[in-house]
Amino acid sequence: MRTIRNTEAGIEVVDVAPPEGDGARVRIRASGICGSDLMMIGMGPIPVTLGHESSGELPDGTPVAIDPSQPCGTCDQCSSGRPHLCRTGAQRTLGVSIDGGMADEVLVPPNALVPLPHGLGVEDACLVEPLAVGVHGLRIAGVDGGARVAVVGGGTIGLLAVAAAVAAGCEVGLVARHERQVAAGEALGASAAEGEYDVVVDAAGSETALRRVAELSCPGATVVVLSTHFGLVPVPGIASLMKELRYQWAYTYGAHAGGRDVDTAAMMLARRPEIAREVITHRFPLEDAREAFRVAADRASGAIKVVLEPG
Repeated sequence: MRTIRNTEAGIEVVDVAPPEGDGARVRIRASGICGSDLMMIGMGPIPVTLGHESSGELPDGTPVAIDPSQPCGTCDQCSSGRPHLCRTGAQRTLGVSIDGGMADEVLVPPNALVPLPHGLGVEDACLVEPLAVGVHGLRIAGVDGGARVAVVGGGTIGLLAVAAAVAAGCEVGLVARHERQVAAGEALGASAAEGEYDVVVDAAGSETALRRVAELSCPGATVVVLSTHFGLVPVPGIASLMKELRYQWAYTYGAHAGGRDVDTAAMMLARRPEIAREVITHRFPLEDAREAFRVAADRASGAIKVVLEPG
């Protein structure tokens, strides 16, 4: 079975034995390259198969997306209905600490499966995971219709946060660096960010971006941090202080009264097929993984979401 791993020689296709054990076997049809994948491979070799944004088919042909988190189910966070904050969850996250979905197939717990609603093709369902990040962040920040929302960062997470905010009935402004990102944001319902906003999403993670976040925030605004910071966060202190900004960090996705964030994301993708059309810019066969990662790292070339398809 083919898998994608980051070795001493860089990104390589590595042959391994098919996974064995209990669980649901998913034949992978699409697996997205995330910005966190690019950061992880920059840290050196990783002894697991990459890929936490994946979709595929069960042995009977049922199409599914995959929730890559595997909470323990017994810690205080799992018991209190917050399994995404599982005390040991990071030890069992697909594509990060255990083998993920950049492979011909993967074995996952049945509760990791996300059924696909009518209208969402399995080849686009790898976006369920990153869209759920935006859905979750806006939900825990209490964003609802009528709010003015700005998103700083025009990568996958930023654009999917735009889509989630538009779906919630918000007026949305976008700050993006590259022409292709701006065009995608407009197609998804955003305009250029101007003035001040009730909620500002950090989807870029840089010091420059966080300064822009503070500038766009109205007094008392909520800042939703969707970006991944591996070090200290350069929060603009004076602007945050004088505006009394509230910083809401959002970690992955969880559950709500209507179900899981991943299910909400799947339904949104089914209802708005333009999301996948705008966000997925490149598709590569699994054997071209090295080139796919190179393209994914080159945002100036027009890449947004790059997807690997085992076929």
